[in-house]
Amino acid sequence: MKIAIFTDTYLPQINGVAISTQTFVREFEKLGHHVVILGPKVDKTTTSSGKIWRFKSMPFPFQPEYRIISPLSRKLRMFGRLKFDIVHIQTPFFMGHLGQYMAWKHKIPTVHTYHTFWAEYLHYFPLIPKRLRQTIDLLLLSKNFCNRCDHVFVPTDQIQEKLIEYGVTSPLTVLPTGIDLEQIGQHSDPKEFRAKYHIAETDRVLIFVGRLGQEKNVHFLLQAFYQVQSRVKNCKLLLVGDGPERGSLTSLATELGIIDSVIMTGYLPHSKVFTAYAAADVIAFPSKTETQGLSLLEGLALGKPAVCINELGVKHILTKGGFLTADSIDDYSDRLVELLTHPKILAEKQQEAIERGKEFSASEMAKRAIAVYTSLLGAPS
Repeated sequence: MKIAIFTDTYLPQINGVAISTQTFVREFEKLGHHVVILGPKVDKTTTSSGKIWRFKSMPFPFQPEYRIISPLSRKLRMFGRLKFDIVHIQTPFFMGHLGQYMAWKHKIPTVHTYHTFWAEYLHYFPLIPKRLRQTIDLLLLSKNFCNRCDHVFVPTDQIQEKLIEYGVTSPLTVLPTGIDLEQIGQHSDPKEFRAKYHIAETDRVLIFVGRLGQEKNVHFLLQAFYQVQSRVKNCKLLLVGDGPERGSLTSLATELGIIDSVIMTGYLPHSKVFTAYAAADVIAFPSKTETQGLSLLEGLALGKPAVCINELGVKHILTKGGFLTADSIDDYSDRLVELLTHPKILAEKQQEAIERGKEFSASEMAKRAIAVYTSLLGAPS
C-alpha cells in the first residue's frame, strides 16, 4: 500500500503530532507499506528526500514553534504518478487542506487523525476575537474539516463523543497512538542523567514531560509542588520540554521559593526523554486539554505512576497506574505526596502503570490503521 501523510509538523520538531507520525510510519514500513511524508522544512538541515517532501515554511508570528507552510512544491507534479492508495492528514491547517485537495484531485480516500482539541489552543491566534474562537474551531478546524474526510481517527472515546456533538458525520474510529515498548526500554543509564542535572540518589523526583504552554497547566503544577515540598524532604520537580511559558514559570518558581528544586531541561531527544522518565519516581501531568497524552503513556510503560486531573483524554488513559484528581491544588498535591511517602502504594501503582503501557503497542495500533485503510479501498482486511 502507498500512503501519503500530510503534516504541518515533523522531526526535528518535538511534539506529540511529530512523534505520533514517526511512530506510525515506522510501523507501517515494518508491515511492508510505502510511506511518503509531506511536511515542513524547518531549517537548513531538513532537506527533501524520496521519503520526506519538505515544503518551505516560516515561524508563526505569535508562536514561533508553529510553522506557516507554503503548500507549493515542484514535487507535487509527481504526486499523481506515484498512485497513492491513501492520503492521511495530521492537521486541519495548511498541509491538511493541501492533502484534501490532492486526494480530491486524484480520487484517493482520505483519513484524518484528530490530534488536538483546538478550542483550547486558539489563544495562540490573538487576532481571532475570543467570542469567535469556538465557532472557528467548530466550522473550520473540527466539523467541516472532518466531514470532508472519508474516515477520522480519534485517540479516545471522549474525543469521539465531542466530535459527534460538533456534528461530525464521517466514520470515526478510536485509535490511540501506540508506543514502541522495545525502544522505550532501551534508555541510557538514569544514574548518569541524575548526575548531569545534580539530582542526588536520595532525591525524590516528580517529572512533567511536555510543552511549556498555557494549555499544559504547568503553573498549577508549580503551586502543587510548593505544597509537596513542604511535606516531602529532598523532592525535585523535573520539567522536560520548552515553550512560551518558560519565563513566567521561572518567575513563579522564584516567587514561591522553589526555584532551586525545579529543573528545566529544555527539549530533549526522544531517547533521552525515556531516560528522564527512568530517573524519576512519579509523573505529574496536570494538563486538562489532552486528546491522549502520548508522553504520559511512555512514562507509564516505564513503570512510573502518574497523577492527572480528571479531564478529557487523560482520564481514559489513566484507568490504572496512578490517580485522577479534581481540579484542585490541594487534592492534586495530596495524591503526589501519597505516592512519594507510601512505598507499598507506589509499588502497586508502578506495576499497574507497566500493565497499562503494554496495552498500547505501536505495532497493534498500526495494524488497526491499515485495516481501516483497506476497508476504504474496498478490499477485505
